[in-house]
Amino acid sequence: MLILTGPTAAGKNTVGRALALRRPRCAVVDFDLVRAMFVQPHRAPWQGDEGRAQLLLGAQHVCALATGFVATGWEVVILDVVVAETAALYRTRLAAFAPRIVQLLPAFDEIYRRFQARGPCLTDAEFREVYAQQEQFTGYDARIDNTTLLPEAVVDLLIPGLIPCPPRSAWPSPE
Repeated sequence: MLILTGPTAAGKNTVGRALALRRPRCAVVDFDLVRAMFVQPHRAPWQGDEGRAQLLLGAQHVCALATGFVATGWEVVILDVVVAETAALYRTRLAAFAPRIVQLLPAFDEIYRRFQARGPCLTDAEFREVYAQQEQFTGYDARIDNTTLLPEAVVDLLIPGLIPCPPRSAWPSPE
């Protein structure tokens, strides 16, 4: 099981879908789609106790969906902006499936360009904060600097080690 993380506009959706299309039977479970189910009140993870509660409940539901897919013979790619707390939750709840967390982290200038091109979904300050948090996040098994890599090239890196993912030392350095 693969969990793709990275800040907004890192390429998680594009890479996750491209990867799934190259697998014989693969589902993509997008945390953002689960989060969108929180209607009233809807809170971002950084918006107090309710935001944190929705973050954790959303991750629990992502685990339930992923487990259901695996139980019926599907490979799973999870998309989420993983933080230390949700990384621990994923690793615990999905331990039977040996989840691997791979972070996509393009250089700031490139990801900011992508963010601007996609239209507003976060404020500029929120975007910068999420990027900084992901830059400091260390709970991944591999980090890929996809500043100049096409999505298909990232998929080529992911597929050989999809289950299980190779150790960090086998992946390109973010530097």
